[in-house]
Amino acid sequence: MKKLLFLCLMVVSIMAAQGAKEFQKNFTLTTVDNMKIEVVVNQDGVKVKNYPNRVIIIDFFGKHCPPCLAEIPLLGKLQTKMANKMQIIGLHVQEPLSMQDIKSLRERGIDYPIVDYMTNPQNKAFVEFMAQLTNWGGSIPFMLFFDKKGKYAGYHLGMASEESLEAFVEKLNR
Repeated sequence: MKKLLFLCLMVVSIMAAQGAKEFQKNFTLTTVDNMKIEVVVNQDGVKVKNYPNRVIIIDFFGKHCPPCLAEIPLLGKLQTKMANKMQIIGLHVQEPLSMQDIKSLRERGIDYPIVDYMTNPQNKAFVEFMAQLTNWGGSIPFMLFFDKKGKYAGYHLGMASEESLEAFVEKLNR
C-alpha cells in the first residue's frame, strides 16, 4: 500500500512539475503487426484512443523473463474473456523481437497487441516516459492499470494471478 501511495504521489508531483497549465503528451505506438495505437498521457492518466471506455492494462514484459512468459497464457485468457471490458497492451522491453520470437509469444497465448520497445522511436519514447513518470526501475513483469475513463488505478510488480486481475478489472469497470 505504501508503494502504491508513493507511486500516486510521484505521478502527481511529476505532472505538477510540468507546470500549472494542462499537461499532455501524445504517442503513436507501432505494434509488431504494424498496427498504430494512439495514446494520450495527461494529468488525469492515460487514454488509448483505439480502446475507448475500456480498462487498460499496460504490461511491461520480456522474452527472456520466466515469470513474464508464465504469465502470458493467463493474460491471453483474460483478454479473450474480458475483451469488451478491458484491453491489454504488451510492451516488450528487452532486445528486439525476431519473427520467431513473435511466433513463439503468439503460441504461448498473446492475443493482444505487442509493442516492441526498441523497434520504433515512439515506442521507445513512450516506455522511457512511462518509466520516468512512474519511477519504474526496469523489473518485469510490471503492469500499470487505468480505469475505463483512463484514470490511473494502480500497478503490479511481479506475477499476478488470473483471479486477482479479473476481480480488479471488474472493480475498475464500475
